[in-house]
Amino acid sequence: MSTAVTVLDQLTIVAPFGVRFWDVAVGSPADAGLNVIAYPNAAPELRSTAFANHVGVYSFLRLPGLHGAESGSGDDSFWAANPPAIPFTIEVSDPSERYLPFRFSVKMPARGLYGVSASPLLAVAVPGDTWLPIFSSPQRTLPGPAATIYAQLQDDGPKTVAAWAMVEAHFKGMPAVFGVADDRGMVTLSAPYPEPVSTLFPSPMGTGSVKLTDQSWPVDISVFYTPRIHPQVPPDLQQTLQQTMATAWRDTNHSAAAGGFTVSYGKNLVLRSVDSVSGRSLPVLLITTAGSPV
Repeated sequence: MSTAVTVLDQLTIVAPFGVRFWDVAVGSPADAGLNVIAYPNAAPELRSTAFANHVGVYSFLRLPGLHGAESGSGDDSFWAANPPAIPFTIEVSDPSERYLPFRFSVKMPARGLYGVSASPLLAVAVPGDTWLPIFSSPQRTLPGPAATIYAQLQDDGPKTVAAWAMVEAHFKGMPAVFGVADDRGMVTLSAPYPEPVSTLFPSPMGTGSVKLTDQSWPVDISVFYTPRIHPQVPPDLQQTLQQTMATAWRDTNHSAAAGGFTVSYGKNLVLRSVDSVSGRSLPVLLITTAGSPV
């Protein structure tokens, strides 16, 4: 891989080239129906569409410049004589708008299924190094019951939407869940509810217990964001996974970081900052990046 790729630099591809996707929101392979396009960087007009098999692997055949690799023996000596050399871009989109679009880069030909092998943010979000994470769009309806968290993120430096920022939600004692904002800065996360809280000494009649509908749990929120030159363009996956930690603010004065929130059973949580003058909730959650002048 090129030196510009650090998260995806330990990945491999099989012939024919194939990828599969892990639905981060529900913790299972992604639903069918994705549109996966490949083209050589030197000739983006030469676009090839992948076909999917019954286990959700998207494969390409007859990619430009790879005829020899596709017809080779595929043994160790063949791969030693045919190292990855041709830069390709892969674009992933969903006509049904269940998932956010993204792209990634790879040098072809290469060996093995392509997937994330390491990431500081997604160490537990994919089941292995032969999967690529795919993130829900904000309008997707997710199965429940689960805690649903919404936000519209605003970069409070230039006062612009924080397109493609990553948000992490973490209940104590449970794995973190992740979501990515779209090009409008809107993000939806879904997480299983923690175990219900009970009183230490419930009465025999149950009067000392807490009803499920009255349960609530603290949740820690972290935001990772690096401003982009062209936020309207679907992001590079490697850049999305390596965004730097940003600070979310409870108010417009930036007097307190907004790291902790409370989720109540059966109620959606909307992450918002507060106007310091009026005391009213804003429609957005304000964030600033490291080094911001704000």
